[in-house]
Amino acid sequence: MRRNLGIVAVGVALLVGTGNVSAQVSENISRCEAEDATTDDLIVHCTVAIKSGRLSAAQEARAFLNRGTAFFDRKQYSLAVRDYGFAERLDPSVATIYTNRGNALSRMGEGDRAVGEYDRAISIDPTDIQAMIGRGSALLKLTRNSEAAQSFTQALSVDPQNVNAFFNRGVAALRLDRDQQAISDFSSVIGIAPQDAEAYAMRAGAYEKIGELNRAYQDYSQAIQINEGYAFAWFRRGKLLVDDGRANDGNDDLSKAYKLGYNDPWLAEYVVTIGRGG
Repeated sequence: MRRNLGIVAVGVALLVGTGNVSAQVSENISRCEAEDATTDDLIVHCTVAIKSGRLSAAQEARAFLNRGTAFFDRKQYSLAVRDYGFAERLDPSVATIYTNRGNALSRMGEGDRAVGEYDRAISIDPTDIQAMIGRGSALLKLTRNSEAAQSFTQALSVDPQNVNAFFNRGVAALRLDRDQQAISDFSSVIGIAPQDAEAYAMRAGAYEKIGELNRAYQDYSQAIQINEGYAFAWFRRGKLLVDDGRANDGNDDLSKAYKLGYNDPWLAEYVVTIGRGG
């Protein structure tokens, strides 16, 4: 059960007003930066530390940054953006401020602003791989697929084994009809993370596009073996079988996808038509 933030905040504030103030401020600073703290605790301790008036500019910037991250984790993105702004005014040289603000803006649907934030982060720290991946993801949402692919390639130049960069570059390649590149990228994901069901399903889609249906079938089957609840893989394998004239097998897969809750208008109509909607 989550604690009531308002009640806890009042309690801590009262404590700061008594006893050894310096020790209690130090404790709040420590708890504001604790990796094992809950989001509520981070918000409380960072707020008390900020309001103490005893932090250096760098400490206060970190406190705002950490509190902003706690707000982000609570999906309170506008509050996170506000705190990252406070952190920036105190210490504009910290790349993480812009990366995190980019993440929040992206979640808010403000992709163009997010890309600008990621660019600022990378200009400060050319090895900020999270900014590169975030930038690429924001560009994918904006359907600026070629630029997205370049961002993921930049990330891979920093970390050649980064699964997220390979996967998302594969997505961009599929959209750009660079199907062999997509197959290569999803294969790289599978080589690093062989239990990644989604990578198998995405590679299967690329194989379908170039007409290699047996390979597509094998990859969808592998995705299902890894995750039996993966409705998308059941749907795509079933559709592949039906389109290939193997309706008896395909109908079973499509019925399974429907029962797992896969949301597709064609599927809903199809399973009702064949009497599998119950």
